Amino acid sequence: MIDRLPTPATAGPIRLVAAYRTAEALLRELSRAVSQGQTLLKADTGLPAGTELVLVMTTPGVSSPIEVHGVVTHCRPSGRKMAMRLRYDFDPGPQRKRLREAMDELKKSTQLPRREPRVPLALRTEARALVRGLSATVHNASRTGARLELVGRRLPEVSSGDRLEMRLAGSRRGTRRPVRLLLEALWVGKPRRSGAERRQEVGGRFLGLSPTLRDRIGAILRFDDARPALQLLRILPPARPR
Repeated sequence: MIDRLPTPATAGPIRLVAAYRTAEALLRELSRAVSQGQTLLKADTGLPAGTELVLVMTTPGVSSPIEVHGVVTHCRPSGRKMAMRLRYDFDPGPQRKRLREAMDELKKSTQLPRREPRVPLALRTEARALVRGLSATVHNASRTGARLELVGRRLPEVSSGDRLEMRLAGSRRGTRRPVRLLLEALWVGKPRRSGAERRQEVGGRFLGLSPTLRDRIGAILRFDDARPALQLLRILPPARPR
């Protein structure tokens, strides 16, 4: 929550500075903001629709800030606060050098036996096909696997060895056609309660990646495609040995 928005001293977008202790924290928040495409802010004062903002994200190890541009789409009272809906737009091109620096910081903190870093993400995944009211979020991923969290009043049954069938569609031209993605569960966390909801984490490895899937996953990890559409379709039992 932002209690007070800065008043611009000059004409142009309002700049909101956010400092993060680690590259991991910065990349996760970048993924959250960009993948959702919009967010709701509450502040003591509001801004009119059409006001342009720039989220300026900094962290040690990155030579200059990563910037995400946004615009206020509407503003209305909410109790004693003003609620503003912001739409984010992110162009990775001008940020390429800073994104590489953030990835380099991740690599430095990656410990053996892991050979490559898991990129922190916050990708919403449609999961209602499994259980009514179920949601899922991919919290990190690499070229070989991912960790996701299931959240809902009821959770589906999933065990180590099960295969989670997903559908992935990119947000860029030429990548919007959905493709099938399989994640084999290597470990399943214990369900835990959070109010009326239950949460459970699942970590696994990708199976049978085609060149097309490898390219699409690589684009997500580089933040070239920060707003993919993911669907969790069903849970398959372990594959039978041939």
